[in-house]
Amino acid sequence: MKLKKNFCLALFAYNRPSHLRRVLISLENYKIDRINIFLDGPKNKDDKIIQKEIIQIIKDHQYNKSIDKKIYISKKNKGLAKSITNGLDTLSKKYDYVLVLEDDCIPRNELFKYIFKNLSRLNQKDLAGICCYQIPKIHNLFKSKKTIENLIFKYFIPWGWCIRSRDWIDYRKYKFKKNKIDDKVILKIDKLTKSASKIWSLRFMKFNFIKNKKFIYPSKSLIKNIGFDGSGINSKITDKFLTEYSPSKLISSKITINNNLAKIQKLFLSKTVKYFF
Repeated sequence: MKLKKNFCLALFAYNRPSHLRRVLISLENYKIDRINIFLDGPKNKDDKIIQKEIIQIIKDHQYNKSIDKKIYISKKNKGLAKSITNGLDTLSKKYDYVLVLEDDCIPRNELFKYIFKNLSRLNQKDLAGICCYQIPKIHNLFKSKKTIENLIFKYFIPWGWCIRSRDWIDYRKYKFKKNKIDDKVILKIDKLTKSASKIWSLRFMKFNFIKNKKFIYPSKSLIKNIGFDGSGINSKITDKFLTEYSPSKLISSKITINNNLAKIQKLFLSKTVKYFF
């Protein structure tokens, strides 16, 4: 798939070569023509060895011969928060829209079609972005349908998400005050997080709560998350985020606001945030 000129794909990696390989193979299968890859720097000697393998995988034409790759390799370890924020700071100056994947997020077949179908909606002031992972309970309600519906939720799940660069720049410029957010999910993440600076998504979520912005979600998950296998630094082992997949032929042009589904998402996140941190 040839990506739009004003749109870019960013892939963030660190020390999981087998996971990264699977993501790159999927992009190869979907014939994605270009990608920006950000490799965070090593923490120790073991990481240096692993990253040599990762760099070889990125450059190896056996897995991604059709992809034009721009590679950003950090000499020092920034951590996920700085790696993502610095990467998006760079790309938001060059493109109008950025789709973010991490090395444990495998895109499913309809993901790019879904993104492009909804891309123009991001010009609406009340929308913060497109999130492409859907939680199992909601996913299972819709997985057999041939049409992917568009749902609106206030919580942010950073597994395959797209943002308008102008909105990212506004977020980065925002000066946080002592805004009191009494949402139970936000407070629970706050308690579980020892250092808020390490969990960039919490700060981003708070910003959009303050601005009263929400996110577009597909009715079924267009991301397969493979990171809860014990390999991740910021996650624990669990199968609670697994979703089965069956293809859909159509993507709805309408947006559905369903308060009952929003409650299901909130309850699920409240019970599972302990696996994130």
